[in-house]
Amino acid sequence: MNIHIKSVLAALAFSFLFYSNSLGLNLFIIAIIVSILLKTTNKKEAGTWAYYIAYICSALFVFVNPTGYTIFVHIMTFLVFIGKSISTKSSLYLSWLFGIINMLTASVINFNEKEKQPTKKRSISPKTLNTIKGVSIAFGFLFLFTLLYKNANPVFSNLVTQINLDFISVPWLFFTFLGYVLFLHILQPYSPKELIALDDSQTNNLIKSEVPLSEKILKKVSEEHNLGSIIFGALNMLLIFFLITDVIYLFNDNTISNAQYSQSVHQGVYALMFSIVCAIALILYFFRGDLNFYKGNKRIKSFTFIWIGLNVILVFFTCFKNYQYVETLGLTYKRIGVFVYLLLTLIGLTTAYIKIIRIKNFIYLVRTNTALLFACIFISASIPWDKMITLYNLNTIKNPDIQYLINLGNGNSKQLYNYARENNITSSYKEQITTKYSEFIKKHSNRNWQEYTLYQFTDNNIK
Repeated sequence: MNIHIKSVLAALAFSFLFYSNSLGLNLFIIAIIVSILLKTTNKKEAGTWAYYIAYICSALFVFVNPTGYTIFVHIMTFLVFIGKSISTKSSLYLSWLFGIINMLTASVINFNEKEKQPTKKRSISPKTLNTIKGVSIAFGFLFLFTLLYKNANPVFSNLVTQINLDFISVPWLFFTFLGYVLFLHILQPYSPKELIALDDSQTNNLIKSEVPLSEKILKKVSEEHNLGSIIFGALNMLLIFFLITDVIYLFNDNTISNAQYSQSVHQGVYALMFSIVCAIALILYFFRGDLNFYKGNKRIKSFTFIWIGLNVILVFFTCFKNYQYVETLGLTYKRIGVFVYLLLTLIGLTTAYIKIIRIKNFIYLVRTNTALLFACIFISASIPWDKMITLYNLNTIKNPDIQYLINLGNGNSKQLYNYARENNITSSYKEQITTKYSEFIKKHSNRNWQEYTLYQFTDNNIK
C-alpha cells in the first residue's frame, strides 16, 4: 500500500481517537497502530523488539496512571523509538535527536532531497495521478451542481439540508492534516546518513598508540601522574575526615530538630553532587589518553579507586540519613528524588570505575550513562508515585501531612476519601478531600471511551 494512503488512513484513525479528547486508551491504541505500520512498512530497519515493547508499555503507563510525568516519559520513549526505527545501532541520545528532527522537519528535508535528484522516478504513477485528478474534479462539480439543483427542486433541497456535516470542521480538518504529516514523518523518515556513519565509527575504547612514546611525552605523562596522585590523595584525606565526622554525627545521642536533620540531608546531597562532578571531571582529564597506558600509573589508579570507594560509602551514609528522615516525616517527591539521585550517583561511579579499569573513553561514559538514565526514567514511570506516597504516609507515619497529600495529583483521591471516612480528621481537611474526590469522579465519569483509563474499568463510582 502507498505510504501516502497509509498516512491518510492512519490520520483519520488519529483524528477519531484524539480530536477533542484527553489522553487515555487512545494513546495505547495509537501506539499499537504505529508499531504495526512501522513493522510492515520498513521491515529492514524497523527497530528492535525491545523498543517496540518499551514504546507500547509507556502508552500503557499513561492508561494506568495518567499524569504529566507518564505522558512526558511516553513522548520521550516515542522519540527514541522513532530514532531507533531509522538506525538501530545509533547511540540513544542520537536516536532521541533523530526522533525530534523527523517529527518536525522530515517532510521538508525529504522534499529538498528529492528536488536534488530530478532524474529519479516518481513514486506515484501517471495512472494514479490521473485518478486523483479525476476524483478531485468530480467532487468539485458535485458540489457546484448540488448547489444549483438545491435551488431548483424543493424536495432535493430538503434532502440535502437533512445531511448533517457538522462533524466536518476547519479545526478537525487541520487536526487530521497534522495527523497525516505526523504519520508521513513516521513512515517516510529522514535518515541523516552522515551523522549515523560518524556515530558508528566512534568506538568506546581508548586506542593505544602503536608508536612508542617519546621521552618528552613520557615526561609529560609522569608529571600528570604525580599531579593527579597529589590531587586525588588530598581529596581522599579530606573525604575520610568528612566520613569520620559524619559517623560521629549519625550516632550522636543528642536530639536535633527536623529542620536541622533536613538541612543535614540536603547539604550532604549538595556536597556529594559537587564532589562527584569535580572528581569525574578530573578522571576524564587525567585518564583521557596516554596515562592509561603508562606503566607507572598504579599510584594514581589506586588513589582514584579509593576515592570512588569512599564516595560509595558517602552515598550509603546519605541514603541512610534520607531513610531516617522518611521514616520520621514520611515520603515526599523531594525525598524520593534524593534516593533517585543517589542511585544515579552509584551508576556514575560504577561507569567511572569501568572507564578506568577497561580503558574506556568519554564516548563510552556518555552512551552508557544516557542509556542507564533513560532506563531509570522509564522504569520510574511505571510506579504510581502519588498512590505510593499516600499509602506509605497514611499507614506508617503517626501524624501524616494531610495537606501535602491533598496537594498531590488526583490519583490518590480515593485513598484520601476512604481515610477521611475511617479516621477522625479536621473538618477543613475532610472538606478539601471530599471536594477533591468529587471533582475526580466527575472528571473521569464524563470521559469518552477513547479517553478511558484504568479508573473507568476498576472504580464502580466512575462507571
